[in-house]
Amino acid sequence: MRGILKKNALLTCVLIFSISMNAWSAGSGNGLLWKISKSGQQTSYVLGTIHSDDPAVTQLPTQVSQALQQASSFTAELDLNMNAMLQAQMQMLLPDNKSLQSVIGAQRYNKCVSLMGTYGVPEAMLSKMKPWAVAAQLSMPKPQTGVFLDLQLFQMAQSQGKKTYGLETVAEQMSVFDNMTESQQLIMLDQAIKDHAQMPAKINTLIRLYVKRDLKGMKQFSDNEMKKIDSSLSSIMEDKLINERNHRMVKRMQPQLSVGKAFIAVGALHLPGKQGILELLRQQGYQVTVIY
Repeated sequence: MRGILKKNALLTCVLIFSISMNAWSAGSGNGLLWKISKSGQQTSYVLGTIHSDDPAVTQLPTQVSQALQQASSFTAELDLNMNAMLQAQMQMLLPDNKSLQSVIGAQRYNKCVSLMGTYGVPEAMLSKMKPWAVAAQLSMPKPQTGVFLDLQLFQMAQSQGKKTYGLETVAEQMSVFDNMTESQQLIMLDQAIKDHAQMPAKINTLIRLYVKRDLKGMKQFSDNEMKKIDSSLSSIMEDKLINERNHRMVKRMQPQLSVGKAFIAVGALHLPGKQGILELLRQQGYQVTVIY
């Protein structure tokens, strides 16, 4: 099993970040790269990412490449090392005395075998996955290279000799799903199976909005999608996956911001809104200025 886990580690990079969206103008609150400044501190940068390996996303604009080059440190939602990825995969697995089929039933299981096979996930691994992990995977685009934007930036930072940090632990990111009841996980899985055929079009819409740097459009799209799912789940997604994590990440990026010349990359949906990272930074006295 460990060999299967290691083989699929890059796939997991994409998955755990999902557990994680008008043309831009300076006054609109839109944009992806933001300068973070405060008196007495050197300038830092926050970049909103989309967890995709689509070439439209991974072809970095000059402004982003230059900001990363100038930075002394790189911080992502997680420290993207292989040990963390393997830990994440282990946390996605059911206890040894359970199988996915015993939890979700034969009919759902057979559908999952077929769909997950298209992601390159073998049945030997699928049979031990938790329902929420399968649902999250089915809600993601099929990887092309496996090197999604956040991982690309991490690798660039490493090659440039920068110190790297993570704002959260694997356990913290996974706890949102692990704390769901079994019935909530089944609702989530049924929704993912039902929507799977439409998922490529939805992902393409998000990528199109992202390339346009349309934070507001991404958030509106996400809000509309949330309205389509079970209300108990949408509440968990909004409160636990976005708002609570925003506050936690802003608190934990303070050491790097204090040192200065930090480059911080988080999912774009964490940036906008009254409880978004940009507004929380403003409330702490930072000047937040869009660059790109």
